[in-house]
Amino acid sequence: MRHVKVQGNKSPYDGDWVYWGARLGRDPTKSPRVLRLLKEQQGRCGRCGLRLTTEDVLEVHHKDGIHTNNAAPNLVLLHAHCHDQEHGTRCQ
Repeated sequence: MRHVKVQGNKSPYDGDWVYWGARLGRDPTKSPRVLRLLKEQQGRCGRCGLRLTTEDVLEVHHKDGIHTNNAAPNLVLLHAHCHDQEHGTRCQ
C-alpha cells in the first residue's frame, strides 16, 4: 500500500502526538529515539500491545537490562506500568 489515509477527524494541530509520531516519525517535543520506537511499534506498547495515548507515561526499556546498550534492537517503548511489571516492581 503506497498511501495510508489520515483517520477521520485527525489534524496535526489536535495535540495527538502519539498518532502523528507513529504516522510521520517526527514531533519537535519528543526525542528522536521515542519517535523512532513509536513508528516501529505502530503506536503500540511493546509489552501489552495496547495503543499508546497522549495521556500515557511512556518509558524506553532495554531488553537485555544493560542501560549503556542503546542499539536499536535492544530498545522497546512501553507504558510506565508495563515497564514496572517488566522489572517486577510496583507503582507507588
